[in-house]
Amino acid sequence: MEFRYDMSRDYRPIPPGERALPCVTAEKFHLVTRERPKRLEGVTFDKNGDMYFTSNYEGRIYKLDMRTLERSCVWQDEALRPASVKLHRDGRMFISCLAGEKSGRIVVARSDGSTEHILAEGRDVDDVAFDENGYMYYTHFTGTVYNSAGAVYRVTPDLEREEVFIPNLCSPNGICFSPDYGVMWITEFTAGRLLRVPMNNLGLGCVVYHFTGHHGPDSCETDGDGNVYVCMFNQGRIMVFSPDGFPVGQILMPNRDVGHNLNGAHANVRPGERVCYIACSDDIGNEGSWIMKAPAMASGNGRAFNLI
Repeated sequence: MEFRYDMSRDYRPIPPGERALPCVTAEKFHLVTRERPKRLEGVTFDKNGDMYFTSNYEGRIYKLDMRTLERSCVWQDEALRPASVKLHRDGRMFISCLAGEKSGRIVVARSDGSTEHILAEGRDVDDVAFDENGYMYYTHFTGTVYNSAGAVYRVTPDLEREEVFIPNLCSPNGICFSPDYGVMWITEFTAGRLLRVPMNNLGLGCVVYHFTGHHGPDSCETDGDGNVYVCMFNQGRIMVFSPDGFPVGQILMPNRDVGHNLNGAHANVRPGERVCYIACSDDIGNEGSWIMKAPAMASGNGRAFNLI
């Protein structure tokens, strides 16, 4: 038996404890560009079922008409790096931005793309989620295992006041709620952890999963049954967890085993469908940046969209 590791045959190995999980492979759905890198993220849907997503390196938000597959740019700021976009029922976009030429922030933009508010200026904001009462929560993407300086912040519905909601985190990245808003999910990128936080008792929050390997967990979203979809940065796969935090499946990107389509950074299940859509970029290969799609374990979490 030859004792060696061949990068050309197994570019991002799946850890032994996760290889037996039920598995599907995504397929290419919509080509955004053949140019690289673009670093697509932030898949979300409006009340009509149309898709919005971010192009991080371009500083753009795109809207994709899910009937015609026509794509349009609805917001742009090349000096920022938008990581996610969430929609208000009145059409406003809440755009979480990492620092580019400008400092990080949340941009609240009108439906015509013009800016209405700037929030959390000076913080690298990776993701945003809203609870059933209209409070906004966002992740400050900073902190390491040596200095847990990151946090989740909570902002009042009038956007006038904020407070630290959960402190001492290691680069919190994704944030989402269970369909009944009883549980908050958070990914810690530099610690490689998935956190499950009961909203009625923060003291019972716990780490339900430790991820393996150098590249950490990215964005997370829930489906209508409360399953959690966690994108694995630079691994070309999405892990799926039960509402209690047990791993129950995974979605693989095509050709990931030979180094393509590794940056699937945000996955979301469309309301009314059992289909998961993934923003994916082939940063080091030549297959371009795509919206992928794959079977989901349940229909989309319709309560997560346009609630406030």
